[in-house]
Amino acid sequence: MDETVSATRAGLLTKRLLVIASHAVEQAALAHVGTDPMVVIAMFQRLPYFERESKVYANIAVRAAATVVGMADRTRPDLPPGVTPVLLRKNEDLTREWSVAVLSPSFGAAVIAQDLEDVDPQRTRLEAARLFHGRWGLRRDEAYAEVVRLRDALGDRLPPVVRHKIDETLASVSEPASVVVEQCTEAAFRRLVGAIDRQTEKSSAILEDTARDHGIDRDPDTGLHTPSMLASWLGPSTDTVPLGLIMLKVHPLTDPHEQHDVRAVIHTGQNIAELLRAELRPVDRAIRLTESDFLLIKPAASEDMLAASTTRIREGVSDLTSMYPFVPMTCTSTWMLTRRRPLPLDTMRSQLDIATAHLEWPPVSGTLADHILSQTDQLLPAYW
Repeated sequence: MDETVSATRAGLLTKRLLVIASHAVEQAALAHVGTDPMVVIAMFQRLPYFERESKVYANIAVRAAATVVGMADRTRPDLPPGVTPVLLRKNEDLTREWSVAVLSPSFGAAVIAQDLEDVDPQRTRLEAARLFHGRWGLRRDEAYAEVVRLRDALGDRLPPVVRHKIDETLASVSEPASVVVEQCTEAAFRRLVGAIDRQTEKSSAILEDTARDHGIDRDPDTGLHTPSMLASWLGPSTDTVPLGLIMLKVHPLTDPHEQHDVRAVIHTGQNIAELLRAELRPVDRAIRLTESDFLLIKPAASEDMLAASTTRIREGVSDLTSMYPFVPMTCTSTWMLTRRRPLPLDTMRSQLDIATAHLEWPPVSGTLADHILSQTDQLLPAYW
């Protein structure tokens, strides 16, 4: 992409771009001086997103007449002094909104976006890949309209004193906006935001490549990720992004460690890893949980996509029997689309264990097998 291209002001926006723009608007609020009243209203979706910005909003609250933060939570969070929390209902539109609106008589800026619950598959980090539809800018009249909208949407959940402060600030906006200054400033702002967004994405890709090359959080035999990468990749423990999960348990029909040398075992694992990589978009992850268990994570995937990927992988595992090192194998699998955090991996393992028990019945070794065979022998026809 041309480095001179400015960031999109409205339309389809990534989470990373929204964060950059939001931080800039928050810094503008921190630069407020004088006696003119200022209002800051922000929708953070979930508490973990706000916690990272808590100190910033504590400082904003010192300067603002009213600082309001909305989020979906069951209990009233403990926020810094001067920051008014508003609890959002799970089913209301504001729960899916990412917004920051700053307004004073002489200045206004806003970032307003609706969560599409989708991702840009070409991004490498989950949170940065989230997609929104909205707009952002340094326009006082737009900020004025957004403050009015948010005030009305929050309604009587705003304490009367806070609502009064918001109304006073709105009433203090009487002079025409400096449209020419706003347009010039916003043009420069858009260019900087675009450059930062692109550079940050490049840095993330470099870090990803470096981690891969150095084997950080990677299985040494297959190069797949290990479970240790999940926490950093998933980011805040929130349910804003639906995740498609595919879990596989590969069953060699004969124990490869007994029937094949170490190189054959490693090569078999690498063959399986290649099957999984063929299903990955840049935003997806393939993880080796154990020697025989594998996990694919596909953010914002459809059920049809998960089912199709699972089918291709299972067929591919079956086809590996005819490829070097010719280890006969099959697999059991399960998939689900979930918002649960932490991920319900134990539930999926239980499903695979049940499927494996059916696959391996009747047993061919152990005391239970001896018991089953002794009963079965009596039912077998006798041949001479």
